[in-house]
Amino acid sequence: MNKVVGYFLKKYFFSTKKEWLRFDSIFMVVGIIISVATLTVSLSIFEGYEKVLKKTILGVNSHIYIFNPGEGNLTEENVQQLSAFCEDQPEIESYAAIIVTQAMCTNENRVKGCLIRGIDWKQKNLPTSYKKNVSEGKHELQNLDDAVIGYKLAKNLNLTIGDTLTLLSPLNSQITPLGMKQQKLDFIIVGLYRSGMYEYDSKYVFLNYQAAAEFISAKNEYSMMEIKLSDENIERADYLAYRWSSELDHKFQITSWIDFNGNLFSLLKLEKWVIFIILSFLILIASFNVVSSVSTSIIEKKQELGILKAFGASSKILKNIFIGKTFFISIFAITAGQILGVLIAVFLSKQTFFLLKGDVYFLEKINVSFNFLSWMIILIVSLLLISGASVVPLKKITKLEVTEILRS
Repeated sequence: MNKVVGYFLKKYFFSTKKEWLRFDSIFMVVGIIISVATLTVSLSIFEGYEKVLKKTILGVNSHIYIFNPGEGNLTEENVQQLSAFCEDQPEIESYAAIIVTQAMCTNENRVKGCLIRGIDWKQKNLPTSYKKNVSEGKHELQNLDDAVIGYKLAKNLNLTIGDTLTLLSPLNSQITPLGMKQQKLDFIIVGLYRSGMYEYDSKYVFLNYQAAAEFISAKNEYSMMEIKLSDENIERADYLAYRWSSELDHKFQITSWIDFNGNLFSLLKLEKWVIFIILSFLILIASFNVVSSVSTSIIEKKQELGILKAFGASSKILKNIFIGKTFFISIFAITAGQILGVLIAVFLSKQTFFLLKGDVYFLEKINVSFNFLSWMIILIVSLLLISGASVVPLKKITKLEVTEILRS
């Protein structure tokens, strides 16, 4: 049986008639390639977006945050206690106490809201990727009036390295005989911060810790403790926050990145697979061409099938011939579609004439990602749909009557 099937498959692909170049075969292959390419592009863009967004968020922010459960800040004593605790935790890679506050930054007639982060820039292993993300200028905040700001924020205020940035703090206003006086300080921009995420690049202002403490009039106080976990423990951040809260007798409020961003990434995964299911219908539609092509091939080869049946070939053998032919064509078409999809996705990630709106999609650049699992899922789903479609017209072979075929 295998020899018979192999003979006819060889004849189909390598005979001088070149049956595989018939219009219905080409139309079937093109339809599969286009549908698989569309599915591959969509899935790679979704995976790339999810991967880069997660990497950016976990790089710009730390993984666990420890606050004072009340309205006040962490004191020097609190920080010493937490530092000693963090030293004993093997899951922690680095930690740092910082100041975070809201303010207004101005330049002439332009005013923008910003988020000030007072950091100890001298610390070698910071819990965030601050040093790595300073793309222009320097990250050192050696003087109390030095500042590093997001490049988008600098662009909106028409500022660049060396210019003066004025910060206003309505939250830290002082009462004077003339009324409320806002805290106001000038800083020199020494670097531009570029994380790749609009939300941060358009708001962050980094100051020396001492300068930030003076700005909010709260020396020896900290807004929170930031903690960076080792790579293998990042996904366990929620559990670790809960465990440490108990170990610290619930004296501090401990939250993780999952509390702030978990819903976002769950939604992205859901959307990715919903899009995958919807776009899989394109392959289902393309499989209609398979039904048409196999049906046409059966009708055209009616005489040959009758002769084979007359010589004792069973319906199962004849069906295997068409199934084998469709299988090899499908493998070629699906693989070609995946390769085309990868090339299109890479092109979209390299081009610059179409960018995302950062204030809507967080990221401005289209990012793509490919992995073996996604490749196999597309291949298997496509093969199942196309193979299922190819079986439908094969019922005609069983109904073929040898005597009627030979008479005609």
